[in-house]
Amino acid sequence: MQRAFTLIELILVVVIMGVVYMFAIGSLETIKRKSQNTLPTLANLKAFLLAKDFEKEARFVCFEGCSSCSVVLDGNVTQSLSTLFDVDPKIYRYNSLLGMEQVELDPYFDANGVQKDLCFSYRIYRDGIGDQIFVEYKDRVYDFSDYFEDEKVYDSLDSLLQKRESLVQKVLL
Repeated sequence: MQRAFTLIELILVVVIMGVVYMFAIGSLETIKRKSQNTLPTLANLKAFLLAKDFEKEARFVCFEGCSSCSVVLDGNVTQSLSTLFDVDPKIYRYNSLLGMEQVELDPYFDANGVQKDLCFSYRIYRDGIGDQIFVEYKDRVYDFSDYFEDEKVYDSLDSLLQKRESLVQKVLL
């Protein structure tokens, strides 16, 4: 004779699963809140923006000689922050034929349609793909070119350039 589960045993299993689910979701919300409350740095900028709640794009911009920065989610400024920079960073893109090329930033227009000068801008989309840029700041170079990995930090522009050249050679061979 086979023994089946009683109604009380089934209800007990459902209650236990509900309690475990409640604690798991609560922990995930706490982690998300903590990551949203951390201050951004160049080393965690991608993760900082991805932790925000947005539909299309998140953008981190610094204005007017890098004296102030803002988080812009789907075109709306949601958070104003003190700046990351005490000197203007240099922003580059890699061209396999020409090497590193310094980037001119696109103009930024605020909610009133007023154009503001930018000293830094990084944009990331909902799918995790962001601007493929390299930022030189204080004897370090931050590599934002990988789609699905965190930023990489190099000691110099030359070491980054050597790494990119070796990747190009691997692809060509």
